[in-house]
Amino acid sequence: MLRYTRAGLAAIAALAIPPALYLLIDHTLGGTYAHPQLHVLVMSGASLAAAAASIAITWAAHRRNDLRAGLVGVAFTAMAGLLAIHGLATPGFLLSLTAPNATIGLAGALAVPVGGVLLAAAVLARPAPRAARRLILWSQLTMLVSLVVFGVVGLVHPALVPIVPLKLEPWVFVVLAPVSGVYLWIARRAFHTFRLTGRRADLSVAVGLVLLGWSLVLYLLSDVWTPGFWGGHLLEGLGFLAVTGAATLDLARQVPSHVLHRRLTGTDLIDAEESLLGGYVRALTASMELRDPSTREHSRRVALLAVQVGEAMELGPEVWRRLAIAGLLHDIGKLQVPESILRKPGPLTDEEFAAVKTHPVRGAELLAHLGGFDDEVPAVLAHHERFTGGGYPHGTSGDAIPLEARILTVCDVYDALTSRRAYREAWDAHRARARLQEESGTTFDPACVGALLTVLAAADGAEVVVLRSTVAHRPAAETA
Repeated sequence: MLRYTRAGLAAIAALAIPPALYLLIDHTLGGTYAHPQLHVLVMSGASLAAAAASIAITWAAHRRNDLRAGLVGVAFTAMAGLLAIHGLATPGFLLSLTAPNATIGLAGALAVPVGGVLLAAAVLARPAPRAARRLILWSQLTMLVSLVVFGVVGLVHPALVPIVPLKLEPWVFVVLAPVSGVYLWIARRAFHTFRLTGRRADLSVAVGLVLLGWSLVLYLLSDVWTPGFWGGHLLEGLGFLAVTGAATLDLARQVPSHVLHRRLTGTDLIDAEESLLGGYVRALTASMELRDPSTREHSRRVALLAVQVGEAMELGPEVWRRLAIAGLLHDIGKLQVPESILRKPGPLTDEEFAAVKTHPVRGAELLAHLGGFDDEVPAVLAHHERFTGGGYPHGTSGDAIPLEARILTVCDVYDALTSRRAYREAWDAHRARARLQEESGTTFDPACVGALLTVLAAADGAEVVVLRSTVAHRPAAETA
């Protein structure tokens, strides 16, 4: 849990540092610091970062026919263009702009709000898979034409740009409140994603979005060239680097970046285990597949059910992540069970079943030795314990069994019962559910049984049937 404590501190710092910075530099240092060349340089860097992210995200969105990701790309296009115009309109940089003008203020004030509106649209939009590519291209084209028109008019004929009273109260707060609220809302979603995936990139996006929201506050509440003005630009640059760096890195690695345009659920962890749970988990499950494909597919189904149960019990993103990893790796100890036993086409002898019963301990020892799975080891070790005792390896009972293990137990048994074995046919769903109800309170935690039955009733068994269809013919050792 240490990583989430640090993450919380980082998030709090992202919220608290900007206003403290404003109070310190604007009221302590005071004065003005006019550096037009530095202003152009800072805005150029931020604009290039946003443009790079826009190209990468739009390209990936077009390939995946993903309208939501495409709107994220349009948002970065808008911010890149407005920041470029804001920098080019710096007094003294271009011959036609030797004096203060309305273009620089309007472009700077619009960059973050327009980007925020488009990001919010991406969050709320429907996927629209059929027409997504066309809508993405038209949206980008419309945005680019609008930016070119505004840029040409604002830079060549700045007198035509209306002067917007940016400092007029309460108008400025009418803009600040909703825009900052939008960025805080999207940042909260990004932090939720980090809690689910544990990836630093997702935390970087959350912190970056908070910084972008604060940058507008400092910019609109500070006079030109004052320390607060520069502080706003600094936060803007840092925010863009944090958000675009994480998103672009994901896309460069061919990893879909959900954090800006879609709220992740626990089941997404199973669907994209390599990118969201880490390559190490994928490597271990691949090793299982090489030895016994049925064990790996069984583990995926158990993990999917376990996460859905965790969601139904409203246990929170950290628990969903632990369930996903523990579910995928709960049988990893079978790597050390003789392959002849795992593939035996018939019932196991007592000696063979005793060998199979060692896999929880061996799996827990393997994960502890590898490191990085401290949160999942207890569930892997205890997933064959019984709620009233008598299970293995330690005969633990009741609440002494970790909740994640109790969830895995009921999901593991259900999938084992409804899977075909070489020595028996798969049970039908009705019979398997009746068995769970019969042993609720003895073998299984009643709360976990109830949650699983709710999940199965809601899905009508569709996910389990689809996942099992590719491996129903393969023999596997008894898991329950």
